[in-house]
Amino acid sequence: MTLTRRGLGLGLLATGIGGTAGVAWLGPERIERFVTGAGPDPVRLWGFIGGEKMDFVRNPKVRDLLSRRHGLTLDARRAGSIEMVSDPALTGQHPQWVWPANSVMTQMARGNGLPVRRDEIVFNSPLVLYSWTPVVAALEKAGFVERHGAVHTVRMAALMDAILRGLSWRELGVPELYGRVVVTTTDPARSNSGFSFAALLANLFAGDVATTETLARDGERIRGVFARMGYKEASSGTHWNSYLTEGMGGKPLIAGYESQLVEFILADPARWAALKAAPVRPVLLYPTPTVASAHPIISLTAEADRLVEALIDPDLQELAWSEHGFRGRLGTVGRGGPALDELSPTPVNLMPMPDAPTMLAAVQRLKTPS
Repeated sequence: MTLTRRGLGLGLLATGIGGTAGVAWLGPERIERFVTGAGPDPVRLWGFIGGEKMDFVRNPKVRDLLSRRHGLTLDARRAGSIEMVSDPALTGQHPQWVWPANSVMTQMARGNGLPVRRDEIVFNSPLVLYSWTPVVAALEKAGFVERHGAVHTVRMAALMDAILRGLSWRELGVPELYGRVVVTTTDPARSNSGFSFAALLANLFAGDVATTETLARDGERIRGVFARMGYKEASSGTHWNSYLTEGMGGKPLIAGYESQLVEFILADPARWAALKAAPVRPVLLYPTPTVASAHPIISLTAEADRLVEALIDPDLQELAWSEHGFRGRLGTVGRGGPALDELSPTPVNLMPMPDAPTMLAAVQRLKTPS
């Protein structure tokens, strides 16, 4: 019988750890990983994740890297960013990790008694607006939108003032739309894109990073913008899909993440080509100023600490941008990704998010009936 190098390694290891008892204690899979360097012990971790990242964690390349290089399999369950760190029905299930879409959620998690061990911002994606070519043309003519090459920016303070004054679509120059101009977003008490839009409004009206003091003064104006939206969806992903399926008539102007368009183009290039060729097509707009959605991974158990390290793996970071449109930890883009002229190479006029007490007060004000 020929003794292979692998067999020799296993035999030496077995001898070194105390013969048969040692082999039984380690188990054949752990011995093989030790000798061959195949990777760390496998572990399955479950937790809550924002819907905008579900396609990322389902990506076979991501799953393979997490498993092969880091020994991790994720059981990711969709939940709103605010809910996963504050709703007792979710926190009471004792997840091993949570991955919301805003760094403020780490403060909220600690404030709500979650056993935060480690937290690390993994991705960034600026809050943007999405509209349609006829609406953008009217906004540009009215002076609310400016064009810098193929990149569109929105003068947000002026647009929000006009919305609060009751500007109608007809007055704006889009008579085929009914009623008053409105930006729609998700429920700020449940979903991060709505939460981030509330933060942006608070900063806009404060003229700086909002505080509880400026919120006491500006709260009714913020509520006035949200009151015009009507029904608000609970998920950023659902809201994005509604924008694409309902078109200009149903969703003429929405707030979302930059990553949503990039991921859509990469996932369905044929549909994007058809949309681009249509007379009414989607347009990405950068609010000035805006806020960034920074996605922190938060470990709540010792086993999940490994996930924090895994998600800042450079290869996973590159996949996040090139296949899902998430900028890196410092807001930078990767090497790949779509050839989209409308995409700004750097985030435009970012403002910091208000702190957790200010945002909690803002959400509470928005939840309180008028």
